[in-house]
Amino acid sequence: MDYGNTVGSTSASLCNFFAETEDAYILGILCADSYWWSSSIGLSNTDKDLIERFRNFLLSKNFPEDRIRYNRDHIFVNSRPLLREFVAAKKSLEKLQGEEIITAYFAGRFDGDGSIDKKLRKYCRIVYGTKEEAEFDQKLLQKIGLQESSIYYYRTSSTFCLYIWRNAAEDFVQKLLPHSTKLQKLAFVPRRDLPRAYAKG
Repeated sequence: MDYGNTVGSTSASLCNFFAETEDAYILGILCADSYWWSSSIGLSNTDKDLIERFRNFLLSKNFPEDRIRYNRDHIFVNSRPLLREFVAAKKSLEKLQGEEIITAYFAGRFDGDGSIDKKLRKYCRIVYGTKEEAEFDQKLLQKIGLQESSIYYYRTSSTFCLYIWRNAAEDFVQKLLPHSTKLQKLAFVPRRDLPRAYAKG
């Protein structure tokens, strides 16, 4: 059985990827680290806090605990409706509008495939599999006032990196910080409360 917002329902929308900040965050991290097959979708990450945050997201969408599966650094759920909504949203990222939604999306992208020099002296980057994805997100950065960035291609790994320049890195961090689990665990500023959907218990 597929599980949606109401068990057994296939008509109700599960997610508000373009309207709710936590859903936008999940869209970003799924764009970075998701895997799926015919009827299941999940997250692959070695950071247990990110796995837990995705678990709490699923619980907030009324997926029963016993339907959420784990396999080492993977978590997944059987749900064609959720898979369809994610695939549709990934094809419609131009609908991301407003600074809060865009920064929440970027926080997910960064948590999934981003890294940063803690002193903000060397690099702040997000890795992409395609040039098109990197170029699209570079334009999104400009929408939230971050103009200083570059894209580099690494032939050895066949990946593209979106680099946020040093002059813009601090602003980038401050914008993402309220939404990013990874940045909240680093020592840039005193740790803030994690998003409500992430809180354990």
